[in-house]
Amino acid sequence: MRTIKTIVVDDEVLSRSRIKKLLEQNDQIQLIGEGRNGDEAIELISSYRPDLVFLDIEMPDRDGFQVVNRIPNEQRPFIIFVTAHDRFALKAFDVHAVDFLHKPFDDERFKKAVDHAIERIVQHDQSMLNDQLIRVVDDFRSRTQQSPFVLKIKDKGRERSINLYDVLYIEAEGNYLKLQLENERFLIRNTMQQMIGELDHSCFVRIHRSMILNINYLKMKSYKGNNEYSFRMKNGDEFISGRSFKDSIDEFFSIKEGL
Repeated sequence: MRTIKTIVVDDEVLSRSRIKKLLEQNDQIQLIGEGRNGDEAIELISSYRPDLVFLDIEMPDRDGFQVVNRIPNEQRPFIIFVTAHDRFALKAFDVHAVDFLHKPFDDERFKKAVDHAIERIVQHDQSMLNDQLIRVVDDFRSRTQQSPFVLKIKDKGRERSINLYDVLYIEAEGNYLKLQLENERFLIRNTMQQMIGELDHSCFVRIHRSMILNINYLKMKSYKGNNEYSFRMKNGDEFISGRSFKDSIDEFFSIKEGL
C-alpha cells in the first residue's frame, strides 16, 4: 500500500485542525507539513514534494491559484482546493483530476475527495492532472469576475470594485457604513440590514447592531462574561459584542468549529 505524503495549507487554524483530524482516519495518508499562507505553501511543496495538498483558495497574502501558478509542472502535486467563499463557480471543480471541498463539508464528502485523490495519485496520471488543474484555475478566474460578492462604489469621483472578502469588518456610522480593508477604508451609504444580505454568511458574523466581522481576519475570540465576547482582528483592532447577539454568535461558531 503506497503512502501518500500530504500537506495542509489554510490560514484558519480551525480548518487546518479539522482536515488533519480527518486525515488521521486514513492509514495511507502521511502528514508531512502544514502552512498558513501561499508563501509557505510554495516553500513546503518545493521542499517536500508532497503527493497531495489541501489548499485554501482565499488567503490574505497569496491565493491558492497563485500558488499553483508558481509551482513548476513537474512538481505539482494533486490539489484539493478548500473554500468557504465560492458559491457560484463550484462546477468548475467537477473534474476527475482535481477536487474541492466547500466549507462546511461533512465527513463523507471529505472521504470521497481523499479516496478520489489517492486513486489518481496511484495511477500516476500526472499529465492529465496538470492539464485539468490549469483549466480549473482559468475557469475559476473567468467566473469569479462576475462574483456576486463584489461591491461597486464611487470613490473620489471614480468607480471602484471592492471584493467583500477583503473587508475585515463593517461598522455603522450614522447613515453610513465603514468598510475596513487591510490598507484602506471606505464609507458607503447603506444599512446594516441591507449589507448583511449581500455577504457570505459562512465567514461574516454580526456581533453587534453596528458591527459585522469577517472571521477570516479574526485573530482571537474570548468570552468576557455577562453575555459578551471580545474579538481581536489580525490588524489589532478589538471589539466587544452586544449582549443580545450572544446566541447568534454561539450558533455561528459552533457550526464553524464543527467543520
